[in-house]
Amino acid sequence: MVFDNPHLRELDDHLSQWLLRLRARDALSMAVRGLAAGLAAGLGLALIARLTPLQPVQTLILFAVMLALTGLLTALAIGFFWPRPRLAAARYFDRVFGLAERTSTALELAARPDLAPDWLRDQQWADAAASARGVQPERGLPLWTVPLRELLLTALVLAGLVASLVLPNPQQAVLAQRQAVQQAVAEQTQAIEDLIRRIEADPALTDEQKEALTQPLEEAQQRLREPDLSEEEALQALAEAQQEIRELQDPNAEAQAQSLQQAGEALSQNPATADAGEALANGDFQQAADELAGLDPSQLSEAERQALADQLDQAAGQLEAGNPATAEQLREAAEALRRGDAQAADEALDRAAQSIAEAGQQAAQSEAAGQASSQVARAQRAIGQAGQSGQGPQGQQGQQGQEGQGGAQGQGQQGQGQQGQGGGGAGRGEGEGQSQGGQAGGQMPQGNGPGDGGERVYEPIYAPYRVGGSGGPDVNLPEQGNGDPGDDVVGQGPTNPQDPGAVTVPYNEVFGGYRDSAYSAVDQGDYPPELRDVVKDYFSSLEP
Repeated sequence: MVFDNPHLRELDDHLSQWLLRLRARDALSMAVRGLAAGLAAGLGLALIARLTPLQPVQTLILFAVMLALTGLLTALAIGFFWPRPRLAAARYFDRVFGLAERTSTALELAARPDLAPDWLRDQQWADAAASARGVQPERGLPLWTVPLRELLLTALVLAGLVASLVLPNPQQAVLAQRQAVQQAVAEQTQAIEDLIRRIEADPALTDEQKEALTQPLEEAQQRLREPDLSEEEALQALAEAQQEIRELQDPNAEAQAQSLQQAGEALSQNPATADAGEALANGDFQQAADELAGLDPSQLSEAERQALADQLDQAAGQLEAGNPATAEQLREAAEALRRGDAQAADEALDRAAQSIAEAGQQAAQSEAAGQASSQVARAQRAIGQAGQSGQGPQGQQGQQGQEGQGGAQGQGQQGQGQQGQGGGGAGRGEGEGQSQGGQAGGQMPQGNGPGDGGERVYEPIYAPYRVGGSGGPDVNLPEQGNGDPGDDVVGQGPTNPQDPGAVTVPYNEVFGGYRDSAYSAVDQGDYPPELRDVVKDYFSSLEP
């Protein structure tokens, strides 16, 4: 549409200004509604996050801000850029400004000049331009027309969103626990990777031994890298790997290695076997085997053979308990040397060298398996402790309940409070252990009463000592901790004289020693994974 009439061009300029003002008004109105919609979406997300663990509160705040800005900007753009035909807008302005359809008629005549003669069109356009010139847009078309109810609704949604994000959310503890577990799993996965590299670089291990040691570690590492891995699944994967690794440990390998090192001291005293003996004493079993296999008895004099036979007998005696097969082979070599049979002595020495090499490889595998098992156990503890970090007051309440239960027993286990010190002393401690145990058993439930949340101020545990003191009836100790004859008494109370009176021993000073001793015992012993988990969970629940 080409406007060659000055009145029509003036009217079109006014129409463009009014249309821009209309777009701004609609954009502001839509922006408030879009902001309310975005805040409502953020509120819904925050409410869902209070029912199920979704994201940390910082991420929820970021999502809420993004949703609010998205709603605001989207609605703002829709309100401003929504298509508006000029003729329809002119009719709207005629109604709003009371122009009696002058603007819309002028546009219709401009589009269809044949509808009226030229003189009538010119007069109509001049009249429409004059009417538009007197319009006050800020009165008929204000920019801010948002109803109060929409503002109140937006403010209400915003307040609800802020409250849902600021108030404590129980799901955040779950998320913190998961994050701690994931971080611990990632760290232990890298630790296992480093362990695999060390095993593969160990020159004392054969390729078969390296494969046997690294296979369960690689399988556990692969499972630890699975997405959405739970704490229980991670611990189960590590427990299975540890069980397979422990099967590679030989309980006799360490004793055999020690006996070989002791035998090396005897062999090092003879010039013919000095190198082999020094290698044995230093734990280099492969070098010792090579030196012993390379010994040629035929090159020795009769006196040297007899001296060597004596040294071989002495070494065989030291190997009798730890490595009887090698001891027998050394004796055969000694007897052959005394008979002057150099070939038989050489064959016996070769067999002994082979046995030493095999024992060294077995010792190396057992040592590597022990180190790998310890590393896996440390990984289990790290992941388990990370899982316990998100329990909060509930875990403390369970801990105090278990302490109270342990105090009520009064005797038996040393780790239940401090009653074991009173119960395992110098003959009169059992009666005191029962008395103090009853007292602790009566006090602990008070800390877990309704309304206190399971938290209370720490109270040192009273642990009396009878040694060097006075009072209390004499009690005969049974032959075993449980009172059955023939059993062993486990543990021993303090034997240093103590001053009479009360002695306070804070619980947090003795807990670490009991826990570390228990962890070390179950990690180094041949216990099933279920029992190890029970012991570790028990001490984790007692963490001060």
